[in-house]
This record gives sequence, structure tokens and C-alpha cells, in this order.
Amino acid sequence: MGTRSWLMLVAVGVLLLLAFDSFYIVNETERAVLKRFSRIESTDIKPGLYPKVPLIDEVIRVDGRLLTHDVPTQSFLTGEKKLLNVDAFVTWRIADVQRYIVSVGAGSNNSMVMERRARELLDPRVNEALRNQFAARTVQEVVAGRGGELPDEALDPTAVSTGEILDKTEQELVNEQDEEFRKKVEEKGATQALLEDKHDQREKLMNSVAEEVNAATLQDLGIEVVDVRVKQVDWPDEVRGRVFDRMRAERARDAAEHRSEGREEAERIRAAADREETEIVARAYEEAQKVRGEGDALATGIYARAYSRDEEFFRFYRSLQAYRESFKSPNDILLLEPDSDFFRYLKDSEGGR
Repeated sequence: MGTRSWLMLVAVGVLLLLAFDSFYIVNETERAVLKRFSRIESTDIKPGLYPKVPLIDEVIRVDGRLLTHDVPTQSFLTGEKKLLNVDAFVTWRIADVQRYIVSVGAGSNNSMVMERRARELLDPRVNEALRNQFAARTVQEVVAGRGGELPDEALDPTAVSTGEILDKTEQELVNEQDEEFRKKVEEKGATQALLEDKHDQREKLMNSVAEEVNAATLQDLGIEVVDVRVKQVDWPDEVRGRVFDRMRAERARDAAEHRSEGREEAERIRAAADREETEIVARAYEEAQKVRGEGDALATGIYARAYSRDEEFFRFYRSLQAYRESFKSPNDILLLEPDSDFFRYLKDSEGGR
């Protein structure tokens, strides 16, 4: 192959290169700007196929989708001066491509480098907004979405009426939103109204953070912060141990109280059982003595009637019983006079002396 052929191949290659570099494509997930000699000619280019000047124009593409970034865990003080570890994430997207590239690019046209830089710039702004909002709220308001504790009746839609709920809930409800809350209770019931109100309070907290961050990033970085959410709120490691110790102490105190109540109830039950046992035994003894007395009286009557019917036979029978009991053992000794009345029937069956 000669020199001319090589020149032709090189010329064709250059023409193909120029032809391919004369157009650029923006995907539906991307947003782009067109730069010419470091000057932005077109911004916020929509998806599609566009022409450009080969080797002179440069296309910078960025991700046009909704992006999510986990903010590193930070410690914030609440209005009660209690330290909390807060783990949050932010959802954002590029609203102004030109401002984003100028502010975040820092001379780089790589979209990944710019996105990493944008995350680094978002972190302090989100942390500052969270710090401001947490400092204006208590732990209860941060965790539960509202201040203070609600009475148990407020969680039972059938327990009390709307007026009683408003009387027993906190003074916070008696404000400019009081009428709205009352209507919600009447329409949906106490439980649903309180849950929605709690959800609304937490939504207001997160929306306040998002609005505060968005006000700074949209103007400075061309970034729109769509939402900021708290994933987890926890005590710091140096505080968690003391908190758990206090929780264990409270549970131990509750357990001791329940045990003491159980022992008191057990003593009460045992005392009642002992009293009932004593009463039953007393009634049984009384009944037994009454029956025994009736039996003895009946026996005495029978003996009396028999004795009055034949007194001599009765004396003879009683003497035989006495002999049987007295002479039961050969070791027994009786010291009696021979003419004692005890031996009257032993000498004579008629009992004569």
C-alpha cells in the first residue's frame, strides 16, 4: 500500500471522527450543558440528539434523576440540653445545571466528581438545619412528633367526648389550630385524629429542615433539596449506658412494686383462707358436739329406761363389766376387803350378801 493510500485512510478516519463528534446525545436520565472555549453556550439541555462543533464544543452531562444521600451521623443538643445522635438522609436533584457545574464542578467536568463534591457541600448545610430544629424542640417532640404526653383517654375513641379530649389534652392544642383539630376529632375519631396530628408535627419538623437547607443550596449550588428524613435518633455511647441503667432501675422498681403487691395479695388470700378454715372447723366442732350431746342424751335416756325397768339386772350387768375391766391383766392387784360390795355378784349370782 502506497503513501497515497495511507493518506486517504487517515483522511477518512479524521472525517469519521469529525462526523461522530458533530452530534451528541442526551439520555432521558441526564441533563447537560454545552461549553465552547470554557464558556457555556447552552444550558439545561433536554434529552435528545443535538449538533455541535467538533473538537471545540464540549458537552457536560449530569444525573437528572432524584438522588439520595446518607448524611453522616451527628450529635445535636435538644432544647433540654440533651445530646442525641441523629442519622438522617437527604433527597435532592439538580435544579440549575449551569449553577451546579459552576459552583460544584471546581474545574472538573466529571459528573461523578461533581456529585461527590455536592454531597460534601450538602452535609454541613443539612447538619446546620437539623441542629437548629433540634435545639428548638424537646426529646419528646423530636421522637413522638409533639410535646408532652397525651392522656390514655385521648387514645380511646370511645372513652370520652370531643370536648373532654380537648380538656384533657395539653394546652398546646388550645391554639390557632384548635378548631381544625376539633373538627378532625369529630370527623375521624380521637385515635385517628391524634395519630394524624402527630404525623403532621413530624412532617412540619422535616419540612422545616428541608426548606432551610433548600433555601441555601438552591441559590448557591443549583441543588433542590426535595426532602430530609431522620432515620434514627439514639443516645450517644457515653450516655446510653446511663440511660439503660436508669431504665433497668425503673424496671427493677416496677418489678419490686409488683412483687410487693403480689405478696400483699398472697397474704390477704392466705389470711382469708385461714379465717375460712377456722370458721369451718369451729362450725364442724360445734355440730359434732351437738350431735355427741344428743347421742349422749339419747344413751342416757335408754340407760335410764332400762335401769328403771329392772334395776337388779342393770346392777348385775354393770358389775360384770367392772370385773372384765378390773381383771384384764394378771399383773393388776386389788386391795379390797373380802366382804366388799364389789364382790357381791362374784360370790352370789343373786347379789345377796
